[in-house]
Amino acid sequence: MSDKLYIHFKNFIDAYTAQPLVVAYSGGLDSTVLLHLACRVRQALPEVQVRAVHIHHGLSPNADLWLAHCETQCQALDVAFCAQRVVLTCDSRQSLEAVAREARYQAIRDVTPEDAHILLGQHQDDQLETFLLQLKRGAGPKGLSAMAARQVRAGRCYLRPLLVYDRATLEQYARQYNLRWIDDESNQDERFERNFLRHSITPLLKSRWPSVGTTVSRSARLCAEQQLLLEEVSDERLALVAVADDCLDIRKLQSFSWLWQQQIIRLWLQKQQAQVPPEQLLQRLPGELYAAKPDAQPCLAWGRWQLRRFQQGLYLLDSRSLVQNVSQDWVGQAQLQLDDGRRLLFTQAQDGDAGCLYILPSQKVQVRFGEFSHAFCPMGQQHHKPLKQWLKLAQIPPWQRTKMPLLMVEDRLAAVAGWQVDRRFALPVAGSQAWRLDIAG
Repeated sequence: MSDKLYIHFKNFIDAYTAQPLVVAYSGGLDSTVLLHLACRVRQALPEVQVRAVHIHHGLSPNADLWLAHCETQCQALDVAFCAQRVVLTCDSRQSLEAVAREARYQAIRDVTPEDAHILLGQHQDDQLETFLLQLKRGAGPKGLSAMAARQVRAGRCYLRPLLVYDRATLEQYARQYNLRWIDDESNQDERFERNFLRHSITPLLKSRWPSVGTTVSRSARLCAEQQLLLEEVSDERLALVAVADDCLDIRKLQSFSWLWQQQIIRLWLQKQQAQVPPEQLLQRLPGELYAAKPDAQPCLAWGRWQLRRFQQGLYLLDSRSLVQNVSQDWVGQAQLQLDDGRRLLFTQAQDGDAGCLYILPSQKVQVRFGEFSHAFCPMGQQHHKPLKQWLKLAQIPPWQRTKMPLLMVEDRLAAVAGWQVDRRFALPVAGSQAWRLDIAG
């Protein structure tokens, strides 16, 4: 069996040996076998680069001992070793397991080169547990796909070469080669869902159906294939209804069935790296956003995300971007830092440059927000009227209007940064300087 395991690993990894192979090495059985297999490949192919990275969570009193063990084993195998310490912060609404997992991915990304392939030691029993957890949560095909053998995440490629073998096979291999590994005492704590499945549920399933790990893995693979097909069609349909990254055309969206609408919206949110909302929130879309009156400003919120409607657009907002900016004086500096993280850039221009703002050095200049009653006349227009009327004509959503920096010169509205300059300030006068306004971030 050990030769079969090695041959499978070598065949799996063959397409990736041109780039560095980084083993996510916890010191446990799975990653110990993984590291040993990688070193055997390196022995056969000396040009293969093998490294190991250990993430120190600090959750166990034995964490320092585990780090020392991993470093010693890597020295014995002549493998470059890197340890990264992480600090976990978890509130009452978060799972410690999930927080630790995200911290590991981020730490691995921080200490590995972009072209590295990260080897993860999950095996068939882990796949079974993941499938059952997703089933318990009511997941669809995407969740039931469980863990992929190859996954790109946060700029790194992760590989799971051992998914077709169970833990017993890995333990047999480790004992044959006299490998030393550590046991995390938290793996016995059945308060964690995965441990409960591992110790109380999967042994019972295997006693009744010995091949359940293999058959569930096949189901996960079939779900993954179906999900890929679904996403191909969904991508095409999303392209038909997308107005911008953060906006979908509601009328075009409604040309599809309600089931397809939900699928398109979920894919859209995924591409914007937004948390998918609860199913019951999506069910409120037709009645609360689609059917809203034209002058209404309906909003559905979950976590830090919001779905809003304006005109015939369905917009996605990150509430972190809705920070209220305060007024600031401008005294000639090249940039102003806004409270929402953006920067207002001032670049001196040449007289006659299109879209420039002309200001006398002696004039008082302020950057303000949300003052829409000031008179304004964009270039190309003939008459001044309140700014709010121009913004409405331009069909700018209300939440975007409040973020637009208004440049006030001697208390007169001279420009809306990123949009228009008032015609009164768009032509040079004696002694004036020309400025171009831009927004970054």
